[in-house]
Amino acid sequence: MLKSPRLSAKLLRKIFVSASIRRWNDQACPVEFVELDKQAHKMVIAYFLSRYEEIQRGIEVDWEKLICFFCFEFFERMVLTDIKPPVFHKLQKHHRNELADFVVEALREDIELYGLLTSLQEYLKNPPKCLEVDILRASHFYASKWEFDIIYNFNPKMYGVENIKNIIDCEVEHFYHLAGMSEIVLYQKSKEVIDMFGQLRFQKRWSQTPRVPETSVLGHTLVVAMSAYLLSLDLGVCKQMRINHFLCGLFHDLPEILTRDIISPIKHNVKGLDEQLKKIEREAVQEKILSNVPANIVEDIEYFTQNEFSNRYKLASSFAPIYLESGEELLKNYDKDEFDPVCGEFLKFCDHLSAFLEAKISIAHGISSQDLLQGSKGIYEKCSQKAMGGVDLGKIIREFE
Repeated sequence: MLKSPRLSAKLLRKIFVSASIRRWNDQACPVEFVELDKQAHKMVIAYFLSRYEEIQRGIEVDWEKLICFFCFEFFERMVLTDIKPPVFHKLQKHHRNELADFVVEALREDIELYGLLTSLQEYLKNPPKCLEVDILRASHFYASKWEFDIIYNFNPKMYGVENIKNIIDCEVEHFYHLAGMSEIVLYQKSKEVIDMFGQLRFQKRWSQTPRVPETSVLGHTLVVAMSAYLLSLDLGVCKQMRINHFLCGLFHDLPEILTRDIISPIKHNVKGLDEQLKKIEREAVQEKILSNVPANIVEDIEYFTQNEFSNRYKLASSFAPIYLESGEELLKNYDKDEFDPVCGEFLKFCDHLSAFLEAKISIAHGISSQDLLQGSKGIYEKCSQKAMGGVDLGKIIREFE
């Protein structure tokens, strides 16, 4: 008897609402900034800051705590969408508990089955003083600074712009004690790596067809990451696999910074093209990214992005991954932290799930096309009966029909 996943279509729809939440909508923006992209960029920056702490200061980061705290903050912004940041921060000084209670009630039906409500409520009311929270706050302000620098350079004489820039710059300065923040601010190559990830905000998914909302490659990766993490809890896999699934989801489209989002029919129907693209992507990632980051990040990026949808694990005696044909075999025999496992077959489902949502939500908004109809139909046929580890993953897709 298959178990139903606790992740619901309703929660996924709420996550996608953040792709419609415009940021800086009281400013003259040369491009549109949305909340989903900001949150994705924030988590990418948090990853880099964490790895720099580990390699430069030898401080161990609790990665699952970092991921959970990030999700809590994302859920909060998802619910409190209409409050502008300056007003939000002022309200928190006097009404933090009431705002936390409101968020918890708004999400009760969606995450109660995960047993996360109490942790969410405690975190929002009284965030712990720890490295992981420090990293998330630093990442939040740097992602905001990255956005506002674009706005500032577009129109530096607009009323209030100089003041906003000074406030954000001061907030970022409060986190110079983090090794990674100093690295990004002081060294151009490190800054450029963060900038390259930010550019995935401007690469739109399904670029040849109109959609609402228009999700970016970067926003898509966050949806895959969060889906993979929450569904990993349903699968009951080990802590390291849960962490790997989140980070692999977040980074799986990294090569598209350099090749753009080439649509699947072109990749798969032009003989030899997919293999050639993989080679070009590997060379570009090596030149533009891996040559500019520490060894621990190089190892991660290679593991997360090369053959990203393969089932793999590692042995302590070797850095080279060992590949398996069957995801079920991986879950059965290598579901232990010591194997650093990644179920690529499962991640591929999460990637399809995000694409399915992008198509179906747009169709529901009345913006449709042959590409969206055929794409969603193809994913439904491929994934609606998908099961892994005794969990009926396809149920989420069937809920959208």
